[in-house]
Amino acid sequence: MILKEYRVDEQKGLKGQSNCGMPNAECGINQAKLRTPNYELRTSAIHSPQSMGMTLIEIIMVMVIIGILSVFLIPKFNLDYSSEAALNGAAYLIASDIRYAQEFAMANRVSKTVTFSTNPPGPTVYTFTPTNSFDPSGQLPSGVTIISNFTITFNSLGEPTTGGDGSVTILGGGLTKTVSVVNYTGKVNIL
Repeated sequence: MILKEYRVDEQKGLKGQSNCGMPNAECGINQAKLRTPNYELRTSAIHSPQSMGMTLIEIIMVMVIIGILSVFLIPKFNLDYSSEAALNGAAYLIASDIRYAQEFAMANRVSKTVTFSTNPPGPTVYTFTPTNSFDPSGQLPSGVTIISNFTITFNSLGEPTTGGDGSVTILGGGLTKTVSVVNYTGKVNIL
């Protein structure tokens, strides 16, 4: 019930009238809580079993324990994604460099060739012809090798004159990726 009005008399305690017209105690109002100062209510609520919060120190301790456990448990799972990541990175690098050769040919109105070979200079390097100081290095990440020979030449319009509908395949960590070039448009796809 809602208390309409009340007054506190120092000697007699709480007096007032509730909505039901009966004395406060009969309407279910806990007079002890009304007499308790606010600080006592707050401190008793913090320590009550009904409070469901966590302190900052508890949260930090849980994070520290999880961190310590992860240092010891993660190496046990032997999660090695580095070879797969290197292979995916190499595929995107090759696709990007083929697009570079196409854009270079169009911008400079010359033919530009990219050669992928399993022969020297090695199965981890591809070359650009004619060479330019702006050409990428053509170096594949460690553990990734070229396993198919492929040459693509773009004319000054960006069309593949040699190697259209061809592809280069790379190997890394027992997995393979194929980078193909669409004939006529020179669009590069990673499969």
